[in-house]
Amino acid sequence: MFTSIRSPIPLQEFDASDKTTNDAVSLPPEAFISDDFFNFEKGAIFAHEWLCIGRANDIPNKGDFFTIDLINEPLIAVRQADGSIKVMANVCRHRAMKVADGQGNARRFRCPYHSWVYGLNGALQSAPDLNENPCFDKSTISLPEIRSEIWQGFIFVTFDKDIPPISQRLESLTDYLRNWDLENLVSAEPLQFFDVEANWKVFGDECYHCAHLHSQSWCEMYDTSSEMIDYEASYNSIDQGVIGYNLVSLKPDLSPTRTGRNLQPILKGLTEEQRKTLVYATIAPNMLIIAMPDKVKYFLWYPTGTQTSVFAATWLYPQSTIDQDNFQETWKMEVEDLKQVMLEDIFAWESVQKGLRSTNAPRGRYAPSEVVLVRLNKWLINRYRNADLNSN
Repeated sequence: MFTSIRSPIPLQEFDASDKTTNDAVSLPPEAFISDDFFNFEKGAIFAHEWLCIGRANDIPNKGDFFTIDLINEPLIAVRQADGSIKVMANVCRHRAMKVADGQGNARRFRCPYHSWVYGLNGALQSAPDLNENPCFDKSTISLPEIRSEIWQGFIFVTFDKDIPPISQRLESLTDYLRNWDLENLVSAEPLQFFDVEANWKVFGDECYHCAHLHSQSWCEMYDTSSEMIDYEASYNSIDQGVIGYNLVSLKPDLSPTRTGRNLQPILKGLTEEQRKTLVYATIAPNMLIIAMPDKVKYFLWYPTGTQTSVFAATWLYPQSTIDQDNFQETWKMEVEDLKQVMLEDIFAWESVQKGLRSTNAPRGRYAPSEVVLVRLNKWLINRYRNADLNSN
């Protein structure tokens, strides 16, 4: 599926990025703009990691489905009759056309090209003009299943049959977020991906930029003067690619809204300390979870090319919150309050990508509050080295 090749950038070039925060410099600019290196990454990273594609609660009923294109692999996730979720290749076994688009509910999937019909489990049910052909056995044909697992309500997939379960990898984060009851939260709206003109690694989260890029947006809503940043939260594990930080306020129930406080009911079961905390946990390579006192936000991103990606975010709440009469009003207020922050981030990501194409692109030093990026680089570089060592 993904070719295993050696790194076109000599691995020793990454040594300067695999150091302590006081000494490390950023990755080589070529790692963000080279087509050859992106092809290496597809085999080194995306062929062998767990990748989140959405929420199980977004397809709650038999036949509910959504589709997604993941690193040029069209996929379809569908709720089965027994309540399980199956992820399959969204590629007809006849002429490779997609059998579904978007999201919805279906009794079966019919390829628009020649009307080959597949059941919810992917088994071929009908192939016009071939059904009675003695040389054709439709019972042997089905949409290929993609290995998948549900963690805390999130659907993860991998193209690697041998790596450990995602639940095993995320044990420490599971324990840390237990009181947020992630599994039972539901989306305020489905994920809606949009295009960003930037390499997928540009999305690395850190808190250094907040007081600068977001000085007139985020900082106007959240009391940064009363917070401290905890970079050593117990869920951190470079080896497992779970890397983040907590913003810990002096007061409970603060949130980046125009009021400075949460607009929704506080999640039941949170401790007093958790009500003062915003958890920013990256699950490498393509997910960020932000756990707040009244909700959880999550972000996904995928490369669509060397210098292009798609990005999406949505909010998760208890069903009881969404059922409130004023939920739509307050939720839309939250979205509007953070819109400018998102626009500023997109501006920065795309501007950074333009700069990385310059012959003057730097390998800059890291500030102490960019320790998250240094740790993410360590996780990434380790996978580069393993892939290069095991390449064909």
